[in-house]
Amino acid sequence: TVVLLNEPTKAQIQIVDSETSVEGGMRFLPVEEPRLQDHISKVEYRLPLTIEVIDPDRAKDSRSTVLVDVMTTQGVKTQIECVLSRAFATPNEALSESRNPALLEGRFVGQIPLLLGSPQSITMLPEDGTLPKGGLGKIIIPTDPDPETPLDDGENKSKAALAVLSVVGTDQFTAIYQDTSRPDDSKITLNAAAKLFSAASLEITNEEYLEPAEIAYVGKKLFLRLSDPDLDISKKRDLAIVRIITESGEDETVELEETLTHSGVFSGSFPLQANPKPVPGNFEGEIECFFGDQITAGYLDNVIQTIDGQPIIKRILPVAVGTDGIMAAFSKIYKDEDLAIQTQFHIAESYFELFKSQRKLKQDAKAEVALTSGQRVLRDLQDDYPNPKYAPRVSYLLGQFAQEMEAWNEAIAAYGSIVRNHPEHNLAPDSQYKLGQCHEEAGELDEALEAYVTLAGTYPKSPLIANVMLRINEHFYTKEDYSVAASVGEKFLEKFPNHEWTPKMAFRIGQCHYKQEEFLKGGKSFDAFTKRFPDQELTAQALFWAGESYRMGRDIPNAFRRYNRCRWDFPESDAAKYSRGRLALPELLSQFEKEANLNE
Repeated sequence: TVVLLNEPTKAQIQIVDSETSVEGGMRFLPVEEPRLQDHISKVEYRLPLTIEVIDPDRAKDSRSTVLVDVMTTQGVKTQIECVLSRAFATPNEALSESRNPALLEGRFVGQIPLLLGSPQSITMLPEDGTLPKGGLGKIIIPTDPDPETPLDDGENKSKAALAVLSVVGTDQFTAIYQDTSRPDDSKITLNAAAKLFSAASLEITNEEYLEPAEIAYVGKKLFLRLSDPDLDISKKRDLAIVRIITESGEDETVELEETLTHSGVFSGSFPLQANPKPVPGNFEGEIECFFGDQITAGYLDNVIQTIDGQPIIKRILPVAVGTDGIMAAFSKIYKDEDLAIQTQFHIAESYFELFKSQRKLKQDAKAEVALTSGQRVLRDLQDDYPNPKYAPRVSYLLGQFAQEMEAWNEAIAAYGSIVRNHPEHNLAPDSQYKLGQCHEEAGELDEALEAYVTLAGTYPKSPLIANVMLRINEHFYTKEDYSVAASVGEKFLEKFPNHEWTPKMAFRIGQCHYKQEEFLKGGKSFDAFTKRFPDQELTAQALFWAGESYRMGRDIPNAFRRYNRCRWDFPESDAAKYSRGRLALPELLSQFEKEANLNE
């Protein structure tokens, strides 16, 4: 514990500004110089309210704290116990040599998360990650049975209840600090004020208000979702104003209603009425637009939203040239057989994409219907058009359905029929690769390897060769056949010098030699990696393992140099930590002395 003797000083209190930048990241803005007494800070709702007190005479030791009262204009009160911290201060060279600069400066910080609500709202919530935790200080709850609860310095992220400050968009925060020790022996109450200036977000969404819409259709609806905590101003569901214009001339102001009381999220939907010449200002619940039009939704925020300093959010959505059709079963007699077959294939492929999407959304019943429909179309195609030239595409689609359902044997049979009976077809290389995938997923590793090797030998120019070599390497590495794995890796580097997996494959070669106990060869492989990829994520590890390889191979001088380079070039990495540990070994300490003697 550090104890300092000090004299009475004039204290300062300030609320740290926070914002969401134009680029989208939330951040605090450290206070760079003393503020005027009537200054009002601007704070982002999504970040904790952060209060700084600078009072050197209260910083007596490293456990010193100060109390600050916080009030809102709607009458909510709480008390924060602030701890010593410079987390939100600007750099100060005069304090850079101090072991505890916050103690020397007397700077205290306390934080509390904000939550939209009335004065009667709850002040404690389960800490489930939906709200940012106030990382510094402690919230003093009047009903707290244990006021001696240890301070939260931001390191111990417990799962206990989380104290919050209930606010509305029009609230002004007042932080109050009693400065009881001043040079003139007086006592004074210091205040700092802040208001919400939160960045809004506006989206044109799908009908569930979850995903951004890609295109609008005349006759359907336009769905808008606005998030702006500053507009939550009452106990009722509040309203937000959005302007909608179109290229064809529509210009209307619409209201979005808050989804729930104190949610700060507003939504609304508006039918799109076909009109080639819209009349602006005649809003009756519909937006007039036309095919090929462009809709712009705009919102005027109270914070900057664009790089050029404008507070306006704009979202643009094109209107389709046509209406939104749905897929339905139909029958038709075609004069052109090829057109009929291609149509059937397109229907089957559409069912397959629909099947995948519904499975992803966990709509299992709908997915089962799409699966059955797609398989029926393909079987009808086989029966109606038994021409062998269509068989590969039918089998490929049946294989895709089966593979997606993890029916490995069925998928293997479908893909196998293509590579056996139609090896020259353009779907054959992909079928051969998927054949290996299915064997691999089914746990049949030897059969998977055979399929991958067959692909590499039969279709050497296929773009899938890189993936095949990766899987072959992984197969032999898993089976601890490190010699073959290393050989495959070396061929991969020759054939694909610029592939995204080339660095990891180069690292894998060194691993193979190390596990074979070919330590010097492994060291050279890791050296080659660091020379070829000096800035890769694995470079620090490569230096460490080069050192390990040379150490195990009794080449202590080279091991010493690799460990040293690792800790010098990548001091913050885990590899550097292990390197420092290795340098403490007796043989490495001896090498250090030899190097030192040579330098002298």
